[in-house]
Order: sequence, then C-alpha cells, then structure tokens
Amino acid sequence: MPLVAVAPLPPLDEHSLLVLWCQILVVLFFARAGGYAARRIGMPRVIGELLAGVVLGPSLFGHLWPTGFAWLFPASERQAGLLLGLAWVGIVFLLGTTGAEVDLSTIRSQGRAAIFVTVGSLGMPLVVGAVVGSLLPDFFVGAGAARAVFLMFFAVAFAISSLPVAARILSDLGLIDRPFAQVALGVATVNDIVGWLLLGVVVGIAESGSFELAPLVTAVAAVTVTGVVVIRYGPGALDRISLAVERRSGGPAAEISLVALTLVAVGTITQAVGIEVVIGAFIAGIAIGGSRLARSEGFQAMEWATNGIFAPLFFAVAGIRVDLTQLADPEVALWAIVVTLAATAAKVVGSYAGGRAGGVDRRDSLGLGASLNARGALEIVVATVGLSLGVIDTRAYTVIVVMALVTTALTGPVLKRLYPDAPQRDVTQPPIEPSQR
Repeated sequence: MPLVAVAPLPPLDEHSLLVLWCQILVVLFFARAGGYAARRIGMPRVIGELLAGVVLGPSLFGHLWPTGFAWLFPASERQAGLLLGLAWVGIVFLLGTTGAEVDLSTIRSQGRAAIFVTVGSLGMPLVVGAVVGSLLPDFFVGAGAARAVFLMFFAVAFAISSLPVAARILSDLGLIDRPFAQVALGVATVNDIVGWLLLGVVVGIAESGSFELAPLVTAVAAVTVTGVVVIRYGPGALDRISLAVERRSGGPAAEISLVALTLVAVGTITQAVGIEVVIGAFIAGIAIGGSRLARSEGFQAMEWATNGIFAPLFFAVAGIRVDLTQLADPEVALWAIVVTLAATAAKVVGSYAGGRAGGVDRRDSLGLGASLNARGALEIVVATVGLSLGVIDTRAYTVIVVMALVTTALTGPVLKRLYPDAPQRDVTQPPIEPSQR
C-alpha cells in the first residue's frame, strides 16, 4: 500500500519564536495590570483586560510607535495565528469552568422566564438592528455587498450576547449563584447559538448569493442532540472515568487532563457543525459541574490557571485587533453613538420585557438586561467576520467594536448599582466551594 506523501511544514525560525514569547510576556503583563486597575476602581477585570489590548493595538501603541508595533505584532498570518490559537485555548477553558457553575435546577425552576427572556432578548435586537442598518449611510456597506445582506448582518450584530464576558462579569461581581444570573447564562447560551447560526446564514448568502436550509437544520439538530446527550449522560460517565483513572494513576494532573479532554472533545463537535467551539465547551462544563470532577483539586487548579493566565490573554488579544482612530471622522463617531444607544436599548428593553412577562421582578429583569447587553470579544469576532467577507467596511467595523466595548463596560457598573449587597469575588483566590455558592 503506497504511503501518502505529506509536504513538511516550514519550521518556526528563532525570530518567530522570540516574537511569540515577547507577545505572551507583554500581552499577559498588560492584561493582568489592566484587570487589576479595573478592580481597583470597582469594575470587572474583563474590562481592564479588553482595554489593555486596545492600548497595545493600533489605536495607541501602533499610533505612537509604529516600528515597535510592527515588530511585536507583525502582519504575518502565521505569526498572528500562534498567539490567537493560544488565546482560543483560554476561552475554551474559561467557558468550561463557567459552565460547571451553572445550576440546571435553578434554570428549570425559572423555565417560563428563560423562554420569555430568550424571545425578548433576541427578537427586539434583531428588528432594531435591521432598522438601524437600513438607516446607516452607504459608505458603511462593504464594496460589492448587497444592502439586504448588510441589514441581516447588523441584525445579527445587535442580537449577539457574549457568554464568556457575561459569565466573567457575573463571577467577578459575586452574582453567579443568583437565580437571575443562572437564567442569564442559559439565555446567553441560546443567544450565542442563534447568533452564530444566523451569522452562518449571512456568511452563506454573502459567499454564494443564495440561502441553503440544509446546513442550518443540520447544525441545530447536531447541537441539540449533543447538548442533551452530554448534559444527561456526561456526569455519570465522567464519574466512572475519573474513578477508574484515580485507581490507576490519579492525582490533580490526571484530573486536569480529563477536564481538558472533555472540553475540547465537545467543543470540537460543535465547531465541526458550524457552531463556535465555546458553545461546546460550555455544554461540557455543565456536565463537569454535575460530576465529582467539579470538586477535585485538578479542576480547581485549572480554574486558577484559566483566570490567571488564559482568560486575560484571550480578552487582551481580542482588544489588540481594535483600531479606534477611525473615530476621528465626526460622522463615524456620531453613528457609533447611535448604534451603541440603539443596541443597548433593544437588548435591555427586550430582556426586561421578557423577564416581566415571565414573572421576574423588576430588579432581576433589569439585571437580565444588563447581563445580556454585554457583547465583548465575541461581538468583535462577529465584526471581524463581516469585515473579512466584505459585508461591512472598516468604519462600520469600528462602530460595531465601539458598541461592543461600551456595552461591556456598562454591564459591571449597572449590575453593581442594582446589587450593591453582592460580595465581589477575586478570581485570583481559591474558588468558592459548590456548597457555598
């Protein structure tokens, strides 16, 4: 049987490795410093981590020292992919450890509210996003893109909620165990799934000029089946596997390996059907939370490493891709304000109305709206997709990024104002035991 010839990949040279290590050193240092500064002024760490990335990006560092910026963050896709790949590992771990804190019994008890909030938090932003998209000047539309596709893209951009950012803020503020927070995480999961599915539709239309139903149905079915199977049977299977591993080798190292393999395995399934890996990692985390692994030393060690290294790295890398110099154009700045206000109003009002219709009190309904209004890094990813497809131009990209940063920055202060009694959790400290949550 003839062997298949595989072209060897060119090895990384010493300079590329040096740049990578310098990137990790600088980005992690600034991310941790930014997170610390944010907590000192009473804001969630994720805000400081995102803004640290913005400072290191073309908005400031690239503007003040172009030569240094070009050396540290070269235009090479291969070089950029090294750091971005490491950052994505971080977000997979973050969503996994966050999913382990989800209490399904609480969500089930709030089932009616969760349904109404999901409808409100998706329906109103989709409508308002399409309306705003129709009002935007033509120079925001990508060259050669159909206006209808542009409207669909803006509708999706308004509907997105950032599950990783919402989870991190709720955890930082000590609200993760509140019933409204559990509902918010569940609704944010659905928001993200629907958002990525709709984004896939937009991408398909933009690339082929036509809509195909089969891939969408396949993706929905695959994610649904995966979620049901993993959440229903995953905890028991993980208990049996972890006991078997413990009898043979055991220890925190083996537990970390089992947790990481579970997160990556389920994330790979969702990524394969067109839904982001973070959704699969979150589903896997829910299963881990129902197993004995959630109380293991290995899981605690992974949570420390995630919150101390990987998550800050991801959020800072997302911020580096932002260029705020586009706001020097007064018309772009004006539309950035309009889009931010419209997106905030649509998400908060839709979520609040859904919460009230579902029997949630006023404060928790507002808390739901504030939590789901955080767009964060995932909105920046959506904007990047639109820019790479040519659906939007660089000015529209900047407007969407500003909206993402402002909505994320508002979430923490609003939640602190609504829940002044909540003790903030320092994520660098040992995690709270499940019985104390």
